[in-house]
Amino acid sequence: MSMGTKTALTPDDLLLLPEPENGKHYELSEGELIVVGNPGWRHESIKSTILTLLIVYLQTHRIGRAFSESQFTMAGGGARIPDVAFVSHGKLAPLPDEDIAIPFAPDLAIEIISNSEIAARAEKKVREYLASGVQEVWQVYPADRFVRVRTAEGIRDLADDQLLETPVLPGFQVKVQAFFAR
Repeated sequence: MSMGTKTALTPDDLLLLPEPENGKHYELSEGELIVVGNPGWRHESIKSTILTLLIVYLQTHRIGRAFSESQFTMAGGGARIPDVAFVSHGKLAPLPDEDIAIPFAPDLAIEIISNSEIAARAEKKVREYLASGVQEVWQVYPADRFVRVRTAEGIRDLADDQLLETPVLPGFQVKVQAFFAR
């Protein structure tokens, strides 16, 4: 469950705040500081599987980097931390070699949706990602074992042995059921 208060914080300010308790983290949406909850084992297992699949793909397709739990700057000064993200080399190249808030949105954002997540908050996050230039958002639903692919053009739901492919990662293919393998 998230709690918010109106602030005048920037994405860089979030890096300076003390860590919230119990492994939680902060996000910033339209000036609202949001404390995001601590995920359970199933969430972390799925995140690890997706991250591994991306890293293996990126070892042979050197087009960018995969990130986990990294803060990205959204349009309007917000900050979001997708569970997993992909950023192309072209966007990463101009970044300085120092720890700063990533000053842009990823190319691909992946969110694992927990049973307790409020639908309106999940939708708001997708809208922020797309408005900030994210090309594609994957919403992974562990309980129902499907992936909802969101783009500015529309929505696709994929499940079971359907192939997840994306123009963001040319040549990447995975059966959706692989995300949920134990």
